[in-house]
Amino acid sequence: MKLFNHYTSNMPTSGIQKIFELSQGIEGCIHLEVGQPDFRTPEHILDAIVQAGKDGFTKYTAAAGIPELRQAIAKKVTEKNGFSAEAKNVVVSPGAVCSIMSSLIALAEPGDEILIPDPAWPNYIMQAACVACKAVRYPLVPSHGFQIDFDSLERLVTPKTKIMIINAPGNPTGVVFSRETIERIVKFVKKHDLFLISDEVYEEIIFEGNHISTGLYNDDGRIVSIFGFSKTYAVPGLRLGYTVCEEKLADLIAKLQTPLVSCPTSVSQKACLAALEGPQQPVYDMLKVYRERRDVAIEILKNSGHYLYTPSGAFYILIDISGTGMNSDDFALTLLKEKKVAVAPGETFGNTTSSFVRVSFTTDIDKLIEGMEILCESITAGL
Repeated sequence: MKLFNHYTSNMPTSGIQKIFELSQGIEGCIHLEVGQPDFRTPEHILDAIVQAGKDGFTKYTAAAGIPELRQAIAKKVTEKNGFSAEAKNVVVSPGAVCSIMSSLIALAEPGDEILIPDPAWPNYIMQAACVACKAVRYPLVPSHGFQIDFDSLERLVTPKTKIMIINAPGNPTGVVFSRETIERIVKFVKKHDLFLISDEVYEEIIFEGNHISTGLYNDDGRIVSIFGFSKTYAVPGLRLGYTVCEEKLADLIAKLQTPLVSCPTSVSQKACLAALEGPQQPVYDMLKVYRERRDVAIEILKNSGHYLYTPSGAFYILIDISGTGMNSDDFALTLLKEKKVAVAPGETFGNTTSSFVRVSFTTDIDKLIEGMEILCESITAGL
C-alpha cells in the first residue's frame, strides 16, 4: 500500500486540543486552556441567525461571500482599520483559519520557506505542512516582552523564503505591536521581497496602546490582512473570517475556496452582517471584563512572585514554570490530573516557550482567581 502524504503525516498536533480533550472527563475542572470567548452571543446576532433560517437563507452563496457582507467589511476596514478597501478586495471564509489556509495555498509553492513566530498559534505550523512548505521560526524574546528579534530574523532569510506570518495582538503572548514595529516589519518584507500574512483576529481586544493594521502600508499588494468575527463578537461556532488583499489575489483566493469549502456558511454571513451593522456596545462590555480578568491575574502573579510581563491585548498570558524543572507538557498534564486546572503547554507554541504555560482569560473571574492561585502555588511548590 502507498504511504500517506509525508508532510501532513508528520504534522504536529495541537497541545491545546490535547489538554482540552483530556479535561472533558474531569468533573470540576477549571478551564484556562482554550481561547474561546465565554460570553453569550449578543442578542441582535442571535436574532439574525433565526431570521435567516426563517427566511430560507440556507442555500449556497458566492464563493467569496454575499455582496452586502463584503461591502460592509470593506466599509469597516476603511473606517476602522484606516486603509482603503472595496468589496472586490474582500473574501469571506468559514473562519479566519480558512482565510489563512487559502491565502497560503494561493501564495506558496512546495518547498518554500515560511517565517512563523516562536511562540505562535500552533495551527500556523500545521498549515505550512499542508502546503508542503518549511516552517522557519523567528524568535519573540521573553526578556524583551515577546517582541521580534529583528537581528535574528534577518539571519533566517534564504532564497527560498517566500512568506512571513505575524499575529498582533498575539496568541499566546497578548503582545500588541507598536506602529514603529509594524513599519519595521513592512520594511523587512519589502527588502526581502516577501509576502506578509497579518493575522489580526484579536484587533478589538486591546487594553493599552492601539491596534495598527499592516494594511495601512499595503502599497504594492504584498500584504494579506486576516480578520475574524469569533473573538470580537463571541461567535466562534459561526466560523466566519475574512481576507483583505489586492484584487487579483482576492480573486484567486475566492476561486480556491470552491474546491476547499464551496462557500462560507449562508446563515453565518447574515449573522455577521448584523454584527457589523448592529450595536457595538457588547464588544466594549466584553473588553471591559477581559481587562478586569487580566488585571486580577496580574495581581495574583505579582503577589506570588511569578510576574514577568503584562499583556496589552488578546486574552492570554504566558507564565514561566522553569523553576519547577519540568517541561510544559508534563507540567500541564500533572496540573490537570492532580489539581483539576487546565492550562495550555508552552511547547505547543514553540521552543521559546517550552518552559511556559498559557492561561486564557475566557472564564468567569471567580474560576480564574481559583485557577490562577492553584497554578501559582503549584509553580512555587514545584508541583
